[in-house]
Amino acid sequence: MEQTPYLKTEILDERAQFSNALEAKLQYISDVQQAINEDNDRKLFQLLDSKKYSTIIKEQIDVTDNQRDFRMIDDLMEALSHHLSQRLIQYLSERFPFFYYEEDTRGVYQLYFGNWWDRRHFGLLDPITVTFIFDEDEYEMLQKSVELATEGRRYHTNIIEKTTKANEKLQKIVDKQDERDQERDQFQKELEKIGEKPGMFESQENKARREFLKQRLSEIRSMDEKAWEVPKLIAENNDLILNYSKEDTILIYEQRAINDQFGNFENFKVAVKDLYRDYVKQLDDRPLSANGGRIHD
Repeated sequence: MEQTPYLKTEILDERAQFSNALEAKLQYISDVQQAINEDNDRKLFQLLDSKKYSTIIKEQIDVTDNQRDFRMIDDLMEALSHHLSQRLIQYLSERFPFFYYEEDTRGVYQLYFGNWWDRRHFGLLDPITVTFIFDEDEYEMLQKSVELATEGRRYHTNIIEKTTKANEKLQKIVDKQDERDQERDQFQKELEKIGEKPGMFESQENKARREFLKQRLSEIRSMDEKAWEVPKLIAENNDLILNYSKEDTILIYEQRAINDQFGNFENFKVAVKDLYRDYVKQLDDRPLSANGGRIHD
C-alpha cells in the first residue's frame, strides 16, 4: 500500500537567509550601541529613522525605512531620549532661547514658554524625532493673538470689553437705588389707598391700576435683591478681567520674544518645521569607527 506523505510541498532549506536576517538585526543593535559609545548623535538619528534621515538630510527619494529594526530597541526609548536631549537642548537654548524644559520623567521633556511669572506650559519636546509637540490650544491662542495684533487688538479684548460693560450695567443697578426707593414708597402708598384686594363693584380702571402697581413693586423687589449681589458680581468680573489682562500680557511677552529672535511669527513657524533638518545637519557628519559596527546607508 502506497504511503501518503503528510506534507505535499517541498521544504526549502532557508537557513542561510535566516542566518543573514539575524546577522543584520545583530549588526543594527551593534551599530546603535557603537553610535552611543562614540557620542555620534548624527549617526544615531540615521539609525533610528533611516528614511527620515535620508529624505530630509540627504534629500534622497524612494528610500526604504528601517522601522522593523527600530522596533527591536523601542523599549529603550526613554534612555535614548535622555541621551539625545543633552546636545539638542544646548542647541535649542540658542535657536529658541525663550523655550525652557523640564524632564518630569526620564526622557520626557515638558516645554514651557518663557522664564517669566505665569509662563505657559506649551507642550513637549521629543528628542527622538527632534520635534516640538505644541499644546494645540496654547499654540492656537498665540497664533490668534499674533493675527489680532495687526488690528491693534489683544486676544481677550472682546471678552474684557463685554465684561466691563456688564459691570457698568451692574453698577447702574446700585446707582438707581434711591430712585427705586422713592418709586416703591409712592406705589405702596397708592396701593394702600385703592386697596390690595378688589371690591365687589370696583371699576376696571382700578383693577388694572392695582395689577400694574403689584407688578411694578415685584420688579423693584427683584432689582433690590440683585443690587445686594452686585458688589460680589462686580468683584468676580474684575477678577476675570485681571486674569484676561494677565494672559494678554503673557501673549505679548511671547510675541516679543519670537520677534526678537526670528523677526516675525512666520519665520518662527518655518524654524519649527525645519528643526530636524537644521539640527541634524549641523551635527558632526562622521562614520562609525572602523573597529566597530557596520555603517547602514
